[in-house]
Amino acid sequence: MRMSGLPAVKRQHLLAEFAGLKQACPQGIYVSLTPGDPSLWSGVIFVRKAGPYAPAILRFQISFPDTYPSLPPLVTFSTDMFHPLITPLTTYMYSTDVQDGGTASAFDEERLPPGGFSLRHGFPGWFGRGSRAREARALAQAVATATGTTPGSAASGTSGVSSASFSSFSTAGYAQTGRKEISTYEVLRYIRSTFDNEDVLDSVPLEAAGNPGAWHAWRTHRRQTAGKALPAQSENKATEDSARAVADPGTGAVPAATKRPDEWNWEGVWEERVKRGIAASLSEGVLYGNAGTADEVIHFLSMEDAEVEGTKSNLLRTLGATA
Repeated sequence: MRMSGLPAVKRQHLLAEFAGLKQACPQGIYVSLTPGDPSLWSGVIFVRKAGPYAPAILRFQISFPDTYPSLPPLVTFSTDMFHPLITPLTTYMYSTDVQDGGTASAFDEERLPPGGFSLRHGFPGWFGRGSRAREARALAQAVATATGTTPGSAASGTSGVSSASFSSFSTAGYAQTGRKEISTYEVLRYIRSTFDNEDVLDSVPLEAAGNPGAWHAWRTHRRQTAGKALPAQSENKATEDSARAVADPGTGAVPAATKRPDEWNWEGVWEERVKRGIAASLSEGVLYGNAGTADEVIHFLSMEDAEVEGTKSNLLRTLGATA
């Protein structure tokens, strides 16, 4: 079991965080430890009536790396939901570094698996090639100063500092920005807010999206239903402009302008996809222990509305004045 392989301090840190959540957890969220593995948590979110995703029931997992809280946990949703921050379950892998004029390596450690939830918007200090590049340059300068060499030679290993050791130093410094530690409670509260708070979704930039299509669909929905004038953003405009200018090799003709994703017809897409996703989330058998899977540790009773009201009445009578 992974518990035996975790450092004792890390194990105690995660267990202490979980114990704290038993006393105070964001409303509508339930979490449970995976037996024998405190670094893997299972969770369920009940979206409240006021949220844009109400009344969905969403299952997810949180996997904590050994370097947490210096590096972020990996949040993955097993409930398929059309959401700007959730990578579709049908996607093999999606990088969280979509930026104008920039590309992401296939080995990008920030890539999201299917169902992965992007935390870049809520916790930018955990992410960013820019911050790592600055730290690498600062480390190179420090090594050069200490050894009396130029930064370039220090990084390349000519001063006795190997490129491998330099890489490990720069990686170790990644995301250590001097800020306070981010608790799991804050992560869970932020995740919940992206399902029940329209303003949070409005503020998500394109480069933080886990599903760019859902991002565009949400913005179209908001412009039409709430009259929100959201700032325009473009996906990798430099690449799109160059693609438009490519001439046909046979005729030499320049093809008609290809629409960018923000120019596609997103009208009604968000409403249709989310409505389907919510309906599917309410009928998943695994929520009630009927799917025959042993890896799900949170189950609920399937009750009709009348049964729920009767149970609430019994609880109120039992609690009496304290209710």
